[in-house]
Amino acid sequence: MVLLVGINAKYIHTTLAVRSLQANAGKYRKDVEIAEYTINHRREEIFQDIYRRKPEAVGFSCYLWNIEYVMGLAGDLKKVLPNLFLFFGGPEVSYHPEEVLAKYEYADLVMVGEGERTFQEFMAYLVDGDRELSSIDGIVYRGIGGLHRTKPRQGLDMDDLVYPYDDMETLKNRIIYYESMRGCPFSCSYCLSSIEKSVRIKSPEKTERELDFFLENKVPQVKFVDRTFNCNHAYAYRIWKYIGEHDNGVTNFHFEIGGDLLHEEDFLLFDTFRPGLVQFEIGVQSTNPDTLKAIRRTADWDLLQKNVARIHARGNIHQHLDLIAGLPYEDFNTFKKSFCDVYAMKPDQFQLGFLKVLDGSFMNEKRNDYEIQASSLPPYEIFSTKWLSYEDVLSLKGVEEMVEVYYNSFQFTASMIYLERLFKDAYCLYEELAKEYEEKHLFERKINRRERYEVLYAFGKKHVPETCAGNWQEIITYDWYRRDFAKEKPTFVKPDSETQKREIRAFFDRECETHRYLPGYEGYVTRQLYHMVYLGEYTVDIQRLLKDGTLQKREPYYILFDYKNRNPLNYAAAERILTMDEFTGTP
Repeated sequence: MVLLVGINAKYIHTTLAVRSLQANAGKYRKDVEIAEYTINHRREEIFQDIYRRKPEAVGFSCYLWNIEYVMGLAGDLKKVLPNLFLFFGGPEVSYHPEEVLAKYEYADLVMVGEGERTFQEFMAYLVDGDRELSSIDGIVYRGIGGLHRTKPRQGLDMDDLVYPYDDMETLKNRIIYYESMRGCPFSCSYCLSSIEKSVRIKSPEKTERELDFFLENKVPQVKFVDRTFNCNHAYAYRIWKYIGEHDNGVTNFHFEIGGDLLHEEDFLLFDTFRPGLVQFEIGVQSTNPDTLKAIRRTADWDLLQKNVARIHARGNIHQHLDLIAGLPYEDFNTFKKSFCDVYAMKPDQFQLGFLKVLDGSFMNEKRNDYEIQASSLPPYEIFSTKWLSYEDVLSLKGVEEMVEVYYNSFQFTASMIYLERLFKDAYCLYEELAKEYEEKHLFERKINRRERYEVLYAFGKKHVPETCAGNWQEIITYDWYRRDFAKEKPTFVKPDSETQKREIRAFFDRECETHRYLPGYEGYVTRQLYHMVYLGEYTVDIQRLLKDGTLQKREPYYILFDYKNRNPLNYAAAERILTMDEFTGTP
C-alpha cells in the first residue's frame, strides 16, 4: 500500500494534491490511501498512525507551512521502517529537488511539477515492477552513482484529469479546494505561478459537471485555487453564470480574480447573486508605480479602484484585498500610502503580507541587487530590503496584527470608522494602536473578545475629545451588540435602567402578539425574546457613520438586533431601526 500524506495548516483545510494523485492513479487507485493531518497535531500521534498502517511507500505534499514538520516526520519514519520508500512533491521541493535529496539522506525521490501522470507511472514501477524509474518523466531520484533527473513532464490536458472528490463524509465542515486551470498569464516576479506562462483550462462543460457535486451536497465553501480565474473572460463569465443559476442557497464560491479584468456584463450578472454566493480575492500588492513596474504587475489601478467600488456598492460580494510589504522600491512611506489607498477602498478583508523569497522566483534572482535579507527557514520571509529596514518591518508587523484584530474580524466596524477621523490617516490609527499593545505587553499573551473591546475603549478615550466621550461610548457599545448578545459585558456598556427594562419588556409583550418587527419569532414568549434579541437606545446616527463616516446626532431611537438572522458577509446581526414612537407603541 502507498500512503499519500497531507499536513494542513488547519483542520478545516483539505489537501487537493493528494486527492488528485489518488484519483488519477488509474488501475492502481485501490493500492493508494490518503491520510490528512494538521500541523497542530502532536507529531507523535501522526507518526504512530502512519506506522500502524505499514505502508510500502509514503508520499508527502510539501508547502511553505509544513515542510519542516514533514521532513522531521519523514526522517523518524525511516528509522522504524528502514525499507520505507519516501517520496515528496509540491512547490516547496519542486524547484530544488537535488538540494532536497542531498540534504535529507532518507528521501528517495522528488516529483517535479505536475504529479498525476508521474504518480501513476511510479505506481506501475512500485506495484508491477514492469518499468524503471529512469523511464518516468518529471522525477529526481536517488540511485546507483548518485542523484538522477529525468526529462521534464509535459503539462496535462485539464480535461484528462479525474475528478478528485467522491466521498463527502471526510469533507464535512471543511473548505473544498478546486482547480479548473493551471498556469498564469502574468509574470509577477515574487510568484512561482508565473514560471508557466501558458494557461490550461478545463472545458466549461467538465467544470460545470464537477461543480454539480458540490452544489448537490451543499458544501459550505468551494475555494478555486486558480491564480487569476477571470484571465479568460468568456470562461469565467460562463462559470459564474452557471453558479448563479444553480445556487443552492448555501454554498459559497471563492475566486482569486484580476479586479481590472471585469467586464460590464459581469457586473450585471453580479447584481443577481445571493449575498454570500461568491467572494473575490484581489491582489493589489502595491500602488507605487515604480514597485508595480519592478514586479511586472500590469494592472490598471484606476480601473481596479472603480471596479472594487462598484462591487462594494452592491453589498452582496465579499472582497478580500492584499498588499505585500518588502517589494522593490517600496519604502516605509510608500507602503503607508499603498495601505491608505487600499484601506480607502473599504474591502471586507484587508490582508498585509510580507514578501517571501521563494526558490525559482525572479525575486530570488534579484536578492543581491535588492539587498534582501530573508529567513533561511520557511516561509523565507524578508527581514529587510534596500528600501525597508528591519525596524520598519517590525512596525508593519504590529500594524498587520491590529488590522487582523480590529478590521478583519468585522467586530469593530463603527468604532474604527469613528477613530479614523481623529488621526492623520488610517495607517496612523493602526500604528498608534499597535504601540498601545506594545506598551501594555498585549502582544505577548492571548486576550479574549471582551478584553479587545476594553483595550480599544481605553485607547479611544485617550484620543476622543472630552466633549465627545458619550458618542464614543455609544459607538463602541453598538459594535459590541452588533455581533453578539454576550452575558459578560465590557465595563463601558451601561446597564439598562429599571424604566428601560420595563419599556423593553412591554415592547416584547406587544411583539409576541403582533410579530411586527421580528418575523420568524412566532411561538416565543417575552422571557425568551428578552434573551434572544437586544434593544439598545442611541442618539448617534450610526447608519450615517457607517455609510460615509459622518458623525451626526439625532433624536433618541432604538436599534433591534436580531441574532437569529445575520449578514452572510460579516456575520453581523440583522438590524431594525425603531423610532421612539415605534418602540413605545405610540400610535
